[in-house]
Amino acid sequence: MPHSIILLHTAIALVGIIALIVAARLNPVIVLVLGSLYLGLATGLGVEGTTEAVTEGFGKLMADVGLIIGFGVLLGSLLSATGTLQRIVEVFLRIFGRGKSPYALGLASGVVFPAIYFDVALVMLAPIARSVSRRTGISVAAVGGALAIGLEVGLLMILPGSAALAVSGALGASLGMMLLVGGVVGILSIVISVFLHGKLMRRTWDPAKDEAESDETSLGIAVDEVEEPRRRLPLIVLLIPAIVPLVLIVAGTATEIAGTEIGWVKLLSDPVVALLIGLLLGCVICGCSLSMRSVERALSRGAATSGTILLFNGVAGSLGEVISRNGVGDIVAGMFHASSFSPLVLAWVVAALLRLAQGSGSVAAITGATLLLPVVGSLGLDPVLVVLAAAAGASFGGHVHDNTFWMFRGLLGLSTRGAFQVYTVAQSIMSIVALLLVLCASAIV
Repeated sequence: MPHSIILLHTAIALVGIIALIVAARLNPVIVLVLGSLYLGLATGLGVEGTTEAVTEGFGKLMADVGLIIGFGVLLGSLLSATGTLQRIVEVFLRIFGRGKSPYALGLASGVVFPAIYFDVALVMLAPIARSVSRRTGISVAAVGGALAIGLEVGLLMILPGSAALAVSGALGASLGMMLLVGGVVGILSIVISVFLHGKLMRRTWDPAKDEAESDETSLGIAVDEVEEPRRRLPLIVLLIPAIVPLVLIVAGTATEIAGTEIGWVKLLSDPVVALLIGLLLGCVICGCSLSMRSVERALSRGAATSGTILLFNGVAGSLGEVISRNGVGDIVAGMFHASSFSPLVLAWVVAALLRLAQGSGSVAAITGATLLLPVVGSLGLDPVLVVLAAAAGASFGGHVHDNTFWMFRGLLGLSTRGAFQVYTVAQSIMSIVALLLVLCASAIV
């Protein structure tokens, strides 16, 4: 089938999905499955190939992140029940003040959490973001956008973010230079982008349209109603269920970077195992602080929340699998050549188009950077700049075929229109800001 026809059908499917969800207000799960079926059949996968892609895409995504999301949401529900999240917010506001809370959240998620899997960090930080919004009166758009910006920078630009490490390795970029230049570009990108996104949201955010309706509020973890504890434990004790998984995952990342493999560290640092340990600790601490009945209630609330989020994520995986099989990513990459125009802009454009087409920021960044791999030595550019340009492009335009879009929608209690403003718009602003910073850095590095 001609490439132009495949691209046309892909565009029709994506525009149709967005229109039916946002304008017609149809259920996203049904629309995503229908869009996946249309795209597979229209681009020549056949009946069997299409249905197989839809089911396998759902299953693959559940295998990758299902337990991570489930355990993370359950842990967040326990932390909410014990009042831990509220006490974190109180400390947070005392240190940074109300007005600077979006910047603090963005920088914390980008600089402190790069070693943590994106999905793990999101399910832990989203309830805190919602609580900060409620306590400060700052729009959830501002704090949610800061979270979206910070986590994406931490994944793609700041070491030891997994995608940053992968792209740096592919291009042979110096990790020392990546740590230095990527850190500066990443931090500036967060601060400038949070400011610009916050200004924009003051003009465009409409709580009536952008936040979930009353019957949808169960999609986010409630953080306001807290049962009076039988005994008030120190905050550091209440934080143990959240700290232990993070320490375990960071330990695993450190041993991996060092090139050593320790069996028990590898087991305990697996995100699923680490979160399970945190969840068990959370049950014990919640039971001691409150009661076992409270533990059961918190887990039931968390299960209801995670079930909806997992369903949204799974069908987004179905669409992503269909797009992967019809070859859109290869088509987009093949449309460009390293000699086309400015190599940094080229890396950004290719990565941005791939992110728009197939959803994965990591895949988009790696493809955008490796496109220039054969000629990067002759361009006179430090490979770190190419890595950062591709990372910036890979942040652009994530939307309905990106499972993280639906995680933001569910965990922050947003409508689909609101998720576009908090996730898609915020990261797209950061993408453009980061490209401009990389172009400025190219005059120095």
